[in-house]
Amino acid sequence: MTSPVYYQPSGRFTVSGILGLLLVGAVAAVLLAFVYVYAVWYIPFIYLNFAFTLGFGLLLGFVLRAVTKAGKLRNPALVGWLGLAVALWAWYVQWCVYLTLLAGAGETESLGSRASFTHTTFEADVFLGLLLSPGTLLGALPSIAAEGTWSIFGLTISGIFLYLIWLAEFLIILLMTWNMPRSQSEVPFSELSNEWAEKRTLPRPATPFADAAATKLALEAADWNHLELHTSKDEMAPFGRLHVYLAPSDPDCCFLSLENVTIETDKNGKPSEKTADVLEYLRVPPQVCQELAARFGPATS
Repeated sequence: MTSPVYYQPSGRFTVSGILGLLLVGAVAAVLLAFVYVYAVWYIPFIYLNFAFTLGFGLLLGFVLRAVTKAGKLRNPALVGWLGLAVALWAWYVQWCVYLTLLAGAGETESLGSRASFTHTTFEADVFLGLLLSPGTLLGALPSIAAEGTWSIFGLTISGIFLYLIWLAEFLIILLMTWNMPRSQSEVPFSELSNEWAEKRTLPRPATPFADAAATKLALEAADWNHLELHTSKDEMAPFGRLHVYLAPSDPDCCFLSLENVTIETDKNGKPSEKTADVLEYLRVPPQVCQELAARFGPATS
């Protein structure tokens, strides 16, 4: 039986890995929800809310990704669903925290003409009551949306516009907590040695892969000479980058990913890289992997 051209996750998982992801994810969601809501409440700059939401989703996704790796979960579909479950829990908890602060809100203190914040107290019994009563929480949202609880440039945001903001925040949290652990479960894994393959980025660039489709066809046909060293002296010239994935205790577990890299400069002349995937997790024979590591590895004097 021949091996597939590209790595395919085995779909295996353990009960302990699933429970670990749900438990750690649930606890992390609660902690991050408190940090997120308090940051939004006390830092009176509305335009930072998006950054706070993004940070909330990224940190929770990072935790789930780490737990997925530790639990050796190799079932992307399952991990994705578990991530969505944690995301829904995180979304619910942050609303519980927010409504608790709203219930304890006192006087509003102005910080100038454009910023202010409202003093509040946190009542644990109110929080627990909301946590155990989804109907109460969901029933409160329409009235909040109708009246609005914050404004920007003197305009109170309410109604359909507030619903759209809530939807965007929800989707950010959902996307991060779904995608980050799921992408980890798709990383090559050696079933023989029961370990993840380690990513190694080869330092010497390749000639850019101008025709991505042609590159894929050539490498799928084992034409390894298609990969050539980048010889241009122009530091701003586009180039190709190779990533190899190797399992430390399984020499037959070797996979290759390629990406095109272009250099862009901002208005201040500061360069930055823009990458585009060409192929991902192509199975490579061990001897070819060694040859690529030698050819595109550190230059020797």
